Amino acid sequence: MKKVLITFILIVATLLVSTGVVYASSAQDAALAGLKNTNAQAEMTEGDPSQTIGGAISVLLGILSLIFLIITIYAGVMWMTASGNTDSVEKARRMLIEGAVGFVLTLSAYAFTAYVVGEITSKIIN
Repeated sequence: MKKVLITFILIVATLLVSTGVVYASSAQDAALAGLKNTNAQAEMTEGDPSQTIGGAISVLLGILSLIFLIITIYAGVMWMTASGNTDSVEKARRMLIEGAVGFVLTLSAYAFTAYVVGEITSKIIN
């Protein structure tokens, strides 16, 4: 009886897994068709991969810069409202330094990325 039950469970599990693969494949095809349709309606053409990757990295680094700027502003406000509490002042000072270092590192990464993508693009075009 146990062998029959285990065999039945294995058959049902195999059928469920194989049907999921078929549905996933058709869902992927439908999503790809929708993306192509949207691309055609927006009259967009496929671009240079280095430009696309560089743009994505620029957006990500811009978001990181904004986060570090917010941390720096928050630390400054925290320092100003510490009312002489040494622990709060030290915590705010540490946050301010870390936020400034993170901001400088992010800007440096942005500059490096812009330079590298520019060089790659100029080499590909020429």
